[in-house]
Amino acid sequence: MRRVLTIVLGVMLLGFFFMACERSNAGTEPPQHGLTLSDMSIKITSQGHVATFQLYDTVAAKELYSQLPLELELRNFRDAQWMFWPPERLNVTPQEAYHDGIRGELSYYAPWGNAFMLYRDFYARDQMHRLGINLTGIDEIASMSDSARVEIYGQNQPSEETSMQISVQASVGTVVFELNTSRAAKELYEQLPLTIAVEDHGRIEKVFKPPARLNTSDTPLANARIGTFAYFEPWNNVVMFYGNFGSYSGLYELGHVISGGEHIENLSGTIQIDRMETR
Repeated sequence: MRRVLTIVLGVMLLGFFFMACERSNAGTEPPQHGLTLSDMSIKITSQGHVATFQLYDTVAAKELYSQLPLELELRNFRDAQWMFWPPERLNVTPQEAYHDGIRGELSYYAPWGNAFMLYRDFYARDQMHRLGINLTGIDEIASMSDSARVEIYGQNQPSEETSMQISVQASVGTVVFELNTSRAAKELYEQLPLTIAVEDHGRIEKVFKPPARLNTSDTPLANARIGTFAYFEPWNNVVMFYGNFGSYSGLYELGHVISGGEHIENLSGTIQIDRMETR
């Protein structure tokens, strides 16, 4: 009898051990949700910190991908995630929904219309919807702040997007901008080089007038932050922002600063704008 009790207790203890192992492993691996990954990858850059994500093969992920590139404000939520708002809402399905957010997930919260990057596990009562999973830079996400650039990454990135860089030279230093692939950006690029006067406006931006007006037919509206390079169509002004501004009717995004942004505020007088050689 005593031997039988010993065997029974041993089996029970072994069962408890395996249950404990399963619980300890929960949350360390992505849930088996049945979604497949696509070949779409994106890069998110903020304050010199970079993270890349591979998107799932879902309608919502494809809709986010089609809106890129974007310059967006970041907001922190409960010291667990950085949130940003795509210009157009995404269509989600119940299959993408989950509650327990895992560090490294790129997700979407439909009621608020915001996407977010999780840098800590986050156990929500409301439904979140999966957009993608981190590829690189998972430890960089927590250090992001203020604003971010969200763009296509990897082999699907249009080659033209990295081929247009310009330098703005003045006595205070050189500022380098990378232009997007919009028609307005290409038309400005074709007008270079320029030696032109720059003026301050509103104590947040420096402006100059290109010789010819730019066609904004396919140019994205700007959500201007520090380092945004934009075009204000009503006044034919090209704008270099050294302060946060936001969006405004007639303000279009041409690109963003990649180096020398600290000099924008001190630009004055005559500046030299040139095309740059890119690899």
